[in-house]
Amino acid sequence: MQRGLGSFTDLATWAIDSPLIWFMLFSVALATASVLVRCVPAVREAATTVENNRQTAIDGLRGVLGISVFVHHTVITWFLLQGHGWALPPSRFVVHLGQTSVALFFMITGFLFWGRVLARGDSIDWLGFIVSRLYRLYPVYLLTLGLVVAAVFALTATGPRPSAASFMAPIVHWLLFTVFSAPDLNGLPHTSRLVAEVTWSLRYEWLFYLALPLLAFVAGRARHKLAALLSATGLTAMCFWLERHGTFSVGILQSFLGGIVAARVVRSPALAAAGRTPAAGLAAIAALLAVITFLPTAYTWKATLGLSLFFAVVASGHDLWGALRLPGLLWLGDITYSIYLLHGLLLWAVLQCFWPHAAASSWPVFLGSAVTIDVILVLLSSFVFLCIERPAILLGKRHYRRFGPRRTPARAS
Repeated sequence: MQRGLGSFTDLATWAIDSPLIWFMLFSVALATASVLVRCVPAVREAATTVENNRQTAIDGLRGVLGISVFVHHTVITWFLLQGHGWALPPSRFVVHLGQTSVALFFMITGFLFWGRVLARGDSIDWLGFIVSRLYRLYPVYLLTLGLVVAAVFALTATGPRPSAASFMAPIVHWLLFTVFSAPDLNGLPHTSRLVAEVTWSLRYEWLFYLALPLLAFVAGRARHKLAALLSATGLTAMCFWLERHGTFSVGILQSFLGGIVAARVVRSPALAAAGRTPAAGLAAIAALLAVITFLPTAYTWKATLGLSLFFAVVASGHDLWGALRLPGLLWLGDITYSIYLLHGLLLWAVLQCFWPHAAASSWPVFLGSAVTIDVILVLLSSFVFLCIERPAILLGKRHYRRFGPRRTPARAS
């Protein structure tokens, strides 16, 4: 993609590729979520239930990150409609809306699950852990994949019908996250763009989950030799596969280290207390702004250091003077996974499928569509969270309580 703005010198394009669109769409999403929390009993009840075990600052941060990824792909879609392809936009700020958000998502993952390792040690049930991750990630993902398959069949209805084997092979790749670019389905070019190509990050999540038993064993936090051996074997096999079928970025993986370090920091009363001071909050904001302003990508060691400082302060409980405690923002944090998976489908359906020419030729149509998608996204993600995601999480916990205690005594004896 050509980085120069060229013909895009008008004020509208400048605004679309600037912080202004983030402020606009974030404000709309926050307002929509706030109305839901205040006016919809089911949302209020779910938010209250989560509140009992909530890490408030991190949940609020998660809400900011989910909408930021949506804005990132909204701007990319604008340049795609202008004929510049699916590529990073010129604005470094908008680039970081995607990359920094994903890096901080990975830090949250590292923080939460290394925190479990530190807290539970040998009592960790690794099988239960993996099963809980399946219940957490796959239900909404399967819904998303089902919508993708339906869209593919609708778009390729006039083409030749594929054999069952030729169609199922790429579906298996989608299900297992085994290639970095999800393969095209039924010959539809760039099928992964229907979901804004977000599935690549789930592969890194599973890579971290797979490595966790080995890391815990090496760090001396858990002595499950069989789990560590299986972890090492699976990790080796996956890395070998990734080397053969796609690029592999250590720079992306190092983001998890920021969360692991933060999990240690918050267990030091002195460091955690220091992280909640006003000076720490200012230092965290300065570090975040430095990464966004001076570094072209979030996947370098310098960016990881800056983002790790920011995240450690938030993980210590600093809510940035109440900004991360807003009820609407906390709800956005609860539904972030649905936002992450579903926003690409809405962007594709509205801006690339239904009225691409109008959106490309008229910035008021594009911005109006983006705002409408924003509202629908929060409403849809809330519905999916209440009807699919949350019930699946609760079901996973019930299954864990049913089967987990039977294994724990045998392992401890």
